[in-house]
Amino acid sequence: MTRISRHAVRGVLIAASLIVTGCSGILEVEDPQAFGDADLNSPVIIKNVSDGAEGSLHQAFDDVVVVTALQGDEIESTSTWIDWEDISEGRLRGDWATTGSFSGPLDAVLRARYAAQSAADRIKTVLGATANASPLLTQVTWVDGFSDLLIGSSFCEGPLTQGGAREPNTKFFPQAVTKFTAALNLVNSIPAADQVRWRSVLLASRARANLFAGNYDAALADALAVPVGFLKEAVYAEGAANQQSTTGNQLHQNRNRSGGLRRMYHARVLGSFTATGYTNGTLADWFDATKPDPRMAVTRKLNEKGVNNRFDYFGIAKYSDRAANQVLISSREMALVAAEVYMRKGDFANMATKLNENRTAVGLAPIPAPANAAAAQTALLNERMAVLFVEGQRMYDLHRFNLVRSTLGGDRSTMLPLSRSEILANPNMKEGQATCPKLS
Repeated sequence: MTRISRHAVRGVLIAASLIVTGCSGILEVEDPQAFGDADLNSPVIIKNVSDGAEGSLHQAFDDVVVVTALQGDEIESTSTWIDWEDISEGRLRGDWATTGSFSGPLDAVLRARYAAQSAADRIKTVLGATANASPLLTQVTWVDGFSDLLIGSSFCEGPLTQGGAREPNTKFFPQAVTKFTAALNLVNSIPAADQVRWRSVLLASRARANLFAGNYDAALADALAVPVGFLKEAVYAEGAANQQSTTGNQLHQNRNRSGGLRRMYHARVLGSFTATGYTNGTLADWFDATKPDPRMAVTRKLNEKGVNNRFDYFGIAKYSDRAANQVLISSREMALVAAEVYMRKGDFANMATKLNENRTAVGLAPIPAPANAAAAQTALLNERMAVLFVEGQRMYDLHRFNLVRSTLGGDRSTMLPLSRSEILANPNMKEGQATCPKLS
């Protein structure tokens, strides 16, 4: 399925997903034409409304990963789509004249946020005084907050509320912290089995939000409270077009070869490739260039070009399957959050210890404590790239550490701009008001 057709069906399917995700027979009514909004106010159906809100976030997430990775140094456009190339070459500016491929992902995240807020209102209506004790309210409050987190780390501005005015990305992180804290307060009232699952999700999400908001002590406390082995994923499926991932559809030779490893890293790939078939390789470990880093796996057939027939093509191995789940947040990231806070405190020994938790888990040699602040930042960002490879965070790392120019060159957009469709549809926005994205 192409990028265009997936986006075309998503708008039609998003409303349906709010009521049918995970359903099996519950919507078998005598008169389907009479099934309306009020029919969703049912204790039986309300779980599907909540799951649909989270499902809409999953649908948006893989597209956010693609456009942020295209803008950063992980992948580049090997397609024939001019809007992908605009992102890949850093050409985007505020109030971009077309919707491009960046508008759809932001629109989808905003819809997910609204779906979560609408679901929360419905849960309170249906469950009344028992709403706070339901894990469903915790679930949709998390979706609400995580949507803010995605917007703030990917787009330079957006509306903090439905139909709100433009606000800078930095305002989304405190708002996400507030929402995650509210959800954590709800956790104490829900069943014990749900408490275990949702407490880790919310602590990990708040740790990232606190880090990006500059609340470093709070970020450290949250990150250290997340158990090792924790993982929260976005879920995809092969069976229906709107459930397939764009990453699996476009970043691997099994599908469209539309985005591949950026050329600046081709010389760093370790592996033996032939012209007769695809072979797996990896980027070399940044610390020991003789060792492969399995966290950054690629796949290659000798002499093969991307769809554009211009650039050598290295596919992203982790996205070979359109149905494969994708990491939203994990304990691996929490080790990185803790490491960054230790770095900012000048505690390079504890920083190295946290980084080495991820390194030794994949068989790489531990690194020593960095000797100075510059070496510590290099170690942190190299490890963040490896651990979070093509998971939607690298570009914001380059932006927040002011490394876009030194890494990718000058006169490039340092974040994605506001969606053009949001500008045109939102009565509190007008064209020509953009003050971002800044240029490298």
